[in-house]
Amino acid sequence: MDGPGGTLLADASEEEWAAVFTHAHLLRYAPGEVIADVGEDDESVYVVVQGDVEVLVPAEGTQGLTLVDELEAGNVFGEVSFLDGEPRSAQVRAASDVVLAGLDHEGFDRLSAAHPALAIRLLLDLGRILAGRLRAAERRPG
Repeated sequence: MDGPGGTLLADASEEEWAAVFTHAHLLRYAPGEVIADVGEDDESVYVVVQGDVEVLVPAEGTQGLTLVDELEAGNVFGEVSFLDGEPRSAQVRAASDVVLAGLDHEGFDRLSAAHPALAIRLLLDLGRILAGRLRAAERRPG
């Protein structure tokens, strides 16, 4: 299942993914672990390499969280904070054993220097994914 907007670099070759992973950090999480939390200052974007994650946002009028999406391998999260530098707007937690590739701004800068065309494709894909998620949110009732 692809999330709204699709997967990141869906047409990338193994060599291109290897280039991205060279500049990213591999991270592992157990089921239930919080990966990112609302209000955190973390500008990394994460690709789900293995497993599933849940995306939760603050529920209106309460202090609780509402599940809004589930992402599987190939999907990305954290694109908003990566692009605008603002704190996290959602909580993301592992729904299973999860492996992530986290790309921070320094890693992206190194990727850009080594593989400029790939970095441009990555940014355009992040924009496409973000636009797809925005359009999906606009279509939700209520």
